[in-house]
Parts: sequence; C-alpha cells; structure tokens
Amino acid sequence: MPTQPPSYPSTLRNIPTTVRTTFKTWNFDWYNNVTVVTLLLMMGSTGWTQDQPVTQFQMFGHISSSVELEDNQYTSGYSLGEHDFFVQSKLTPRFSFLSETIIGPLNGMGHSSADYKVSIERARLKYEYRNWLSIIAGKMHSPVNYWNDVYHHGRLFFPTIDRPQSFGTSIPIHSLGLRLQGQNIGRLNFGYDLVIGNGMSSNDVQDNSLQKSVTAAVHIKPEKRTRISFSVYKDRINDNMVGAHSGHSGPFHYNMGELGWSPVNLSFELYCFSFYRKTENWEVLLESSLNRTELHEDNDPSLIVGLDTLGRSSNTTIYLYAGRKIGKRDQLYALFDMTDYEDRDLHIKSNQLTKFGLGWQHDFSPFLKSQIQIEHFTGDQNLEVVAPQKQQLNLRISYCLF
Repeated sequence: MPTQPPSYPSTLRNIPTTVRTTFKTWNFDWYNNVTVVTLLLMMGSTGWTQDQPVTQFQMFGHISSSVELEDNQYTSGYSLGEHDFFVQSKLTPRFSFLSETIIGPLNGMGHSSADYKVSIERARLKYEYRNWLSIIAGKMHSPVNYWNDVYHHGRLFFPTIDRPQSFGTSIPIHSLGLRLQGQNIGRLNFGYDLVIGNGMSSNDVQDNSLQKSVTAAVHIKPEKRTRISFSVYKDRINDNMVGAHSGHSGPFHYNMGELGWSPVNLSFELYCFSFYRKTENWEVLLESSLNRTELHEDNDPSLIVGLDTLGRSSNTTIYLYAGRKIGKRDQLYALFDMTDYEDRDLHIKSNQLTKFGLGWQHDFSPFLKSQIQIEHFTGDQNLEVVAPQKQQLNLRISYCLF
C-alpha cells in the first residue's frame, strides 16, 4: 500500500509521537516580574517517571539545480542546500527540549557563496503545564505567520521550492527570549502566543538594549486542517542595524555607510494575517503582511534633520499558494508572491517585486520527494532594488533521514 505523500500534517502521522510535536511548536513569553513567576511555576513540575530522556534525532537535506534566462542569456548550476540536524528530547513528562542546527552554504547576501556555515536556528526548553499554558525559553521561530511557525528548515515539508520573498525583507525570523503559548482551547481550538525577546538589532550572544521585541499572535482551527491566524510584532531597530534574528539582509536593507543609510533608531511594526486550509485534494495558503516603520521618538535631533518627511512608511506583502493533489503521490501547484516597499522607508530599500510560479511535486515516500518549479519574475525597475525580468526553472530533491 503506498504511503501518504509528505505534506506537512500527513507526514507527521508517519513519525513517532515524540517527534510530532517538534513540527508544530507554539510559544509565548512575558517580562521581568512574570519571568520570576514563570520559573516558579516550572519548578512545580510533576516527578520524573523514566530513568533517562527519550531523544529523537533526524537529519533533513536537499539538493537542487536551476536554469535561468535573463537578458537573453542562460545560466545554470547545481547546489547542495542546507542540511538540518533536528533533535527533540522528552526530559520529563512536562519538560522537553528541541534544537535545530543548520549546515548550509553562505549565500550571496554579503557572504562568499563558496563556503558553508554552521548556525543554531532553534534551541529551546519547553514546559507544558496544560494545553492552555506552555512556557518556552530559548531561540525559536517567531510565530508571526503560518509559514514561519509551522515549517522548519527541512525542505521536505515546504509546499514550494522556496520561501515567500517577504522572508528576505520584513519578516523577523527568530526570537531569543521567553514565550507563553496555549493551544486547542475550546470548540474553535483557539491558540495564542506571546513572546518577549531580544530585538532585531541583537544577536544570539547578547542584546545591549533594554528595549525588547514583543510578538502577540492568536489563531483558531475551526475545522481539521484549517487555521486562521493574526499577529502583531513590535520592535525598535537601534542605529538602523539588524543582527541575527531578522531576515532583513543583503540587497534589501541599507548597510552602514551606504548611500541612503542613516544611523537613527526606528520603530518597527508588523501585522500579519494567515489562512491555511487542506482538504482531501486541495491545499491553500494565504499570507499577507503590513509593515510600518517610522523614526523613533528618542532620536538625537541632530540625526533627523531633513528626515522629518522620511521614515514613515507602509509596506505590504502577499503570498498565495494553491495545490491540487493528482493521484496518491503527485501534486500540481501555483503561487503568487509580491512585495511592495515605499521609497520613504529608512530601513528597507524601496522595491516592488512580483513572482509567478507553477510546479509539480512527486512523493517517492514520506521521506523523499522531488519538486519542479517554473517561475516568472517581474516588477518595478525604477526603485532602489531593481526588479529582475527573468524566467527560472528549478529542480529540488529533498529528503529526511532517521
């Protein structure tokens, strides 16, 4: 009997119970006084009933190739992608640990594409008190939208070959801090996340600012395989510089000393809406966001001379994916991906990028799949980030080893 294809929810049914919760992790955090109460609550855990932890190890990876046509010139190449070492351990009946360590190529976003790097993408300790309250501390994916909250770095679970373009512009990918979480509450399966963490200007080692980022997210799951979510993220970007926890890198944001860069503090707000629905034959994901950036009130007046009309921007992104199952092992899909960032923004360079894509996915097993995707890129070529006018054909093989 053929196994089910490795779409995200169905694949988890083929993975041991202790691993399933790894892929659907939600969290929530608060501040100083609440931190003390939180630690006291965690110390009240029930006794340990096993002699040793139950630990699961997995490794995810992918290999890809592409052919690109731009300005009547073809380019092609092969790539060894990220390899994700995924660990989950059940330490006590209520305490668990999850980590995700990546070995991957340094892309062209300011690094050498010939080298590889090691990065700890997640490392967090979770205390599950009840379904309506879990406490998580460490580095985690920010629960700002469905994609970032559900899909980890293993490309085996990605519905398309690449992430939405907004992950390179305004989505704060990681948070390092404290998170409170509730799930499956009431008839609508209500859930919430509240995160207090180091801001986007920090790194994994330290945060020199008292100002912390705040994420508040809610969702409902009115039916099986359906989730509707909304989130708010607020932060202060110090000196217009970002660190390890943002996806704002490379050509999309201003670098120190670059024309257009100003060493000012910025207020950063992000509002996200997500809708996910899966039926027997169809799968749909809609992600949209509104990002507002403006000059922070605590700036040195001498730094903002001439900037009073800048720094106040409203930026939008939208991503739409729809897939249709064909038989038991194949799926055809289409995607639309657009970003629109105003030229008044002092943090992210103005751009208007649009991508259309069609793809085919074949599942060899729950642990091996292939994807072929053809893409057309277009957009505004008169902004700071010039929209490419090109076509691209991508092929990827992704896998999971247990």
